[in-house]
Amino acid sequence: MISVSSYLRTTMLVLGMVIISLDGTGRQDNKGNPLPHFLLPQFKEGIVIMKDGNKFTTLLNYNMVDEKMITEVDGIYRYSKNPKNIERIYLDNRMFIPIDNVFYEILASGNASFFLQNKSSLTPKANDIGYGSKSHSTGPTKMTRYELTPVVYQYGEVINIDLPQNVDITPASVYWVSVGDKMKQFNTEKQLLKLFPEYETQIKDYIKKENIKMKNREDVIKLGIYCNEIMKGK
Repeated sequence: MISVSSYLRTTMLVLGMVIISLDGTGRQDNKGNPLPHFLLPQFKEGIVIMKDGNKFTTLLNYNMVDEKMITEVDGIYRYSKNPKNIERIYLDNRMFIPIDNVFYEILASGNASFFLQNKSSLTPKANDIGYGSKSHSTGPTKMTRYELTPVVYQYGEVINIDLPQNVDITPASVYWVSVGDKMKQFNTEKQLLKLFPEYETQIKDYIKKENIKMKNREDVIKLGIYCNEIMKGK
């Protein structure tokens, strides 16, 4: 685990707040194929900054099932062989950093840095077997990958982004907060308040006053910024 706090204290986050639905509506690749398992509606130009100082721009999108940042060049999709060599990625007014070989989106930074692990799972669609019962034993749910000689810097693994048949996309995103060098997970107000007992009353009042919804990304961004404001000087 990298020292998240030491990195983020030098990087104050100012990102546009963009609502992105997780239902997959309207997501398509450059051939018009649906991409319900991707974060963005389509591949967009992003900036990849390497830890060695190199940087490049490329079309990117985030596969929430595989939890991989995917690039598209000439109709071929690849994922990074060594995400730990990447320092950060800017994409669609968002910033991502690699943690444990997946990419977390930074929502707010400071004494307590807030992250979103954009994640989905594949669930086999239920088949009707009569009498109102459903069967979930349908087809494979894994995606095919294979190696190719690298033709794009850092992106040499080819990936098949097509979904298997008869599957549903189930949202499974997780929020994280980093205090010091510890990453702790939360998805509910109760879980978050337990992480900051000394600020429980203030945070609880803010959530009520601003009508914060923990399932809303923008609301959690606002909450993360507020938490860092009341923790200044700590």
